[in-house]
Amino acid sequence: MILNITYNYLLCNITVMVSKLGTVSVVMPVFNGESVIKKSIAQADEKLRNIDCSYEIIVVDDGSRDATRRIANSLKNPNVRVLSYDVNQGKGFALAMGALNTVSDYVIFLDGDNDINMNMLKRFISALDHADIVVASKRHPDSVVDVPVLRQFLSLGFNVLVRLMTGIKLWDTQVGFKAFRRDALIDIMKLVSVRKYAFDVEVLTIATLLKKKVVVVPVEIHGNALFGGRNIVRMFVDILGIAYRLRVKKWYQKNYKKKAPSKYKPIIRW
Repeated sequence: MILNITYNYLLCNITVMVSKLGTVSVVMPVFNGESVIKKSIAQADEKLRNIDCSYEIIVVDDGSRDATRRIANSLKNPNVRVLSYDVNQGKGFALAMGALNTVSDYVIFLDGDNDINMNMLKRFISALDHADIVVASKRHPDSVVDVPVLRQFLSLGFNVLVRLMTGIKLWDTQVGFKAFRRDALIDIMKLVSVRKYAFDVEVLTIATLLKKKVVVVPVEIHGNALFGGRNIVRMFVDILGIAYRLRVKKWYQKNYKKKAPSKYKPIIRW
């Protein structure tokens, strides 16, 4: 089930206090982000401090070759943990690694590139009272999107392809701002194998299969980055793999109830 939540709904109709939500973990993947990581962590920390809940920020340095790891470790913030490894594995692997290391009731995936305005964070988390998963979407009518026209065009084409190949009823899978009930995330992650950018597509494909309740919320996003041709090709190949496992082999359908799926190598063993 997918619901669209408007700004007015988030502002006026969600009455559950965030303090009742329990603990929150923010997983922030980053690769070669020395120019933005300090600001990204500071903004997330500031917004979370204004929410009446216990929280942690888990920064996952995905094999950066610059000073990202050193800068993140230098902050000495007791609410920040830094996980790192030497070889770049991909955004999906970084998110899985971070999620594996959470113990909170709720997990937020937040890109470390500082493109997303976090003023909606409290209401974003509050929406979990109504869902297993909350997905920010550029296609939401209340969203504010300041990105290149080419990026918007490619995003639309990509999401049309995703809908056709996977059956996901969403018009935007790739915004790096998602929240999960941790128990729902664990159910999903047991079947995830994509390591790079199509990770989000696979997560939402499995969530659809498992009939997780998804709420779509608006987002404010500013950014100039574009995917390179190599990443686009890799994403297309990964989506073909997801569609093959879903529609041809029906692998997800056969294995989602098993504790240890056969002939399967997850990103990280849960």
